[in-house]
Amino acid sequence: MTFYSQQIFSSAKATILYLHGGGLLYGNRDDLPTEVIELFLKNGYNLLTIDYPLAPEVKLPTIYAFLEQAIDWFQANYQKQLKIKTSDYFLFGRSAGGYLAYLLSARHRCHKQKGLISFYSYYELTLPELNQPSPYYQKFSKVSPLEAQALIRSAPFTAASINEGFSLYLSGRQFGNWLNYCLASIPEKRNFSLTENELLDLPPTFLTHSVADQDIPVHSSRNAARKIPFATYKEIEKLPHDFDNNLAHPESLQLYHNVICWMNGVQSL
Repeated sequence: MTFYSQQIFSSAKATILYLHGGGLLYGNRDDLPTEVIELFLKNGYNLLTIDYPLAPEVKLPTIYAFLEQAIDWFQANYQKQLKIKTSDYFLFGRSAGGYLAYLLSARHRCHKQKGLISFYSYYELTLPELNQPSPYYQKFSKVSPLEAQALIRSAPFTAASINEGFSLYLSGRQFGNWLNYCLASIPEKRNFSLTENELLDLPPTFLTHSVADQDIPVHSSRNAARKIPFATYKEIEKLPHDFDNNLAHPESLQLYHNVICWMNGVQSL
């Protein structure tokens, strides 16, 4: 974990618990742009970035259980270890991290969670686009399943660079077997997808997605926005999947200002 706070004993409004993306196969907890971190702190929010063991060396049930424990740790140690006055929090995830945030918000709900923030993500592992060869990734040089198997490490890791993990993800999306690296069995796809009732019971939720997303279909967030009772949805035009990594796009920084205004509103409820 990495904890960001402006004060020695913080009286911040709440803490943002952040989960990174990377298809559950790669990524690291400290991938948010510095300007975004500073914006959160300046506006009165602490940030706790959380890593988790990556697939395929561990499977999704283990990842989920690890993150349950991380949230429980935060609730138990926010005063003594982090020196903050409130355990109120927002769960924030991007891409695969957004999926994990959905899952935790639905199934490990705590009354101290004030909201869910999901960027360009999904809540159903049964989506056809996630289980079929991706037309976009077909444009890349092929990484065969045999080559992909050779990339699997002998021990679990909690961080992997794009150079270390993307080829495995690429192969999985090219051949439509990405989720085989994350799950132990086919039935787990449904077990680890949110139900209609779980969507109805989610806390206030902020969603964003680009219409031009080449990785995760925009209809996933559109559907979520229709089904979640207290959802705010900001749709972006003509930008790639993880558009907010490039703050040169005016929409990117503005989006984070929108998130802060939304969090302020939720806090005032």
